[in-house]
Amino acid sequence: EAICSPKNAALMFFIMLIGGAFEIIMQTGCMTALCENVLSHMKGKELWIIPIFVSLFSILGFTMGLTTASIVFVPVGIAAAAALGIPKMCGMAMVALGTNAGFTAGIFNPFGVGVAQTIAELPLYSGAGLRWIVLLILNLVTSLYLMWYAGKHRSVTAENIESANRLSVRQKIVLVEFVITFLILTIGIAAYAWNTADIVVMFLISGIVMGLSSGFAGNKICTIFTEGCRKMLKGVLVIGIASTIRLILSEGNILDTITYQLTELVYFLPGEMQLLGMFFFNAIINFLITSGSAKAALVMPILTPMADFLGLSRQSAVFAFQLGDGLTNLASPVSTTLNGVLAMSEETYDKWIRFYMPLVGIYILVGSLLVITAGMTGY
Repeated sequence: EAICSPKNAALMFFIMLIGGAFEIIMQTGCMTALCENVLSHMKGKELWIIPIFVSLFSILGFTMGLTTASIVFVPVGIAAAAALGIPKMCGMAMVALGTNAGFTAGIFNPFGVGVAQTIAELPLYSGAGLRWIVLLILNLVTSLYLMWYAGKHRSVTAENIESANRLSVRQKIVLVEFVITFLILTIGIAAYAWNTADIVVMFLISGIVMGLSSGFAGNKICTIFTEGCRKMLKGVLVIGIASTIRLILSEGNILDTITYQLTELVYFLPGEMQLLGMFFFNAIINFLITSGSAKAALVMPILTPMADFLGLSRQSAVFAFQLGDGLTNLASPVSTTLNGVLAMSEETYDKWIRFYMPLVGIYILVGSLLVITAGMTGY
């Protein structure tokens, strides 16, 4: 996504209205009841729900590159976390980090890998074999870290989970409506290129229908919706401020200066370190430009001739860009996706960083090893 005020403004209203719609869905109690019932059938293996979430949401990332769309599913992750008795930070991470792992692997990601390979004049989505391996590794690393964190901070025992209440008829109806909403949403985004306005309308209609199915009166639905929007206001303001900072950096040509200086450093690295330098360069610049397509448009015209001059394959340069682009994506304070996720979960950036930075360190280590492997094998 390009850095532009209208799009960021649309995202702010998107977060607020989606928050209102999801508040209606959560007030029906169907999500919490479903999670509790699923977990009650996973005796002694409740934490395995984490890799399931991570793997499912990674599909959104590696197929359509939909990191921002994952925001709407954060309440589902939080509901699962509540049923597991683990911090909601871990619940939102199951969704956000799962999607981001898929985005980073980028097997068919049109925004990061697609744009980068097009600029580098490579066949679209070529070299997918190594990216499938990246997907498996990132899903595994992410799942293990979240399972370790969840096990360390868990406050609910298996006995508590086994006492889950049965789903009522109304709750089952609401869940069916939610699945139908998800299917329509998936088809709309994939086949008809739905934008944020279309997604909001879909959730507004679904929220009202689910509220009525749960027996809520019209006034109650409006009150719940308003309360949900109110909860999002703090996060929406943070998104606005972060977007303004990004716009200033872009329009003031500050990003161009930083990019030029960092690429200069790569030229002077030893031959075996140059590809790794590209990876770290993109990981650093990612704190300022979190949009995959915008970053590809900015840096790939520089990295492509650089790879030719240094005797590196263009595919390896795209691979270094791809990993650097994704692995630090959700650490940037100006990331609209991160701020949207934090808004939906009502968490703060400082708490998120304390939770996330150990995993970023692991990501960087894994990414470095993958980039070195790509260079050594002539990928």
